[in-house]
Amino acid sequence: MLPAFPCNSSMHVMAVQWLLVLPMFLMVRVAAKGDETCWEPGVTWESCCAPAFGPEGNPACWGGDYTYERCCGLPDYPSEPPAALDPSAGSQAYPGCTVKDVVLRHAGEHGVFADLSIYSSSGCFQNNCGKTDKFTAADSGICARACAEVEACNFWSHGKQDGVKKCFLRSSDVVRDHGHGWTSGVKACGPSKLPDGFVAHATANAEALKACDAGKGEQCPDVAAAINTWLFAIKHLKQAFEGRVDPDTWHHVTQIGVDSQNFKAGLTSEYRPTDKDFPRVIYNNRLIFNHLDESLRQHGQVEINPQDVFCSHDGCHPARGLHTDR
Repeated sequence: MLPAFPCNSSMHVMAVQWLLVLPMFLMVRVAAKGDETCWEPGVTWESCCAPAFGPEGNPACWGGDYTYERCCGLPDYPSEPPAALDPSAGSQAYPGCTVKDVVLRHAGEHGVFADLSIYSSSGCFQNNCGKTDKFTAADSGICARACAEVEACNFWSHGKQDGVKKCFLRSSDVVRDHGHGWTSGVKACGPSKLPDGFVAHATANAEALKACDAGKGEQCPDVAAAINTWLFAIKHLKQAFEGRVDPDTWHHVTQIGVDSQNFKAGLTSEYRPTDKDFPRVIYNNRLIFNHLDESLRQHGQVEINPQDVFCSHDGCHPARGLHTDR
């Protein structure tokens, strides 16, 4: 079997040089598919585009002008749009309820515009994650969970737009297109809901977030991403304890939410908070979470699916911009 090399110009040269020492009977070129100029002996459609590599092909092959779309070629889809999504599909287990190679379009009226800043800090409409129908999402499970939590969302799509994986939230599936590598689903189609207390505890104790406790620095370069993550944790903390704690404790829970939201708003205002304000806000957040730590642990532990990008050993979180070791 011929060795596979990443599809870039330097590795193409290396592949050719290496193969010069092989017997000539090995120098048999496989029939090219996609753009034939992508392929060299040892760098073939089979080694980069075979279905076993999934909808994006072999990641080692792509770089620069060498892309999956160019080199592998896209399927010949029918001229008519895909069929409407089955509303009953949500009764099936995720991801079996999803529809592949279908993307749902906004088309001027079907996008669900909401404050999605707790889910991401990039890839949003006009760079405003406070009012957007899309955001950067590493995994379709993140997208499905976001749709489940946004009241107006009835459908979702996840796939690459301009080379970046994004989530689209939709009110309807009226405008459907074929889209290679896209995944779509109805509101009820998603990973199992995680207990709010578990999500709050796991998020607050993520190592990437703990690295920001001391303030902005080399280990915490993006305080906006950090405060978004705290807001995500506080949201689930409130959902876990509303009506279950004494009034004084509830006041402190709501207050850290207000303070965190005010800090976030200040980041884009005329009078921005100082570097000293961030550690103060985080100190208060950590104080309340530590106070409720034992109660949060009693909400039960959940066995995390290793393929669930939403949660990992580093905590539960959407694609909010903080570095995590996954």
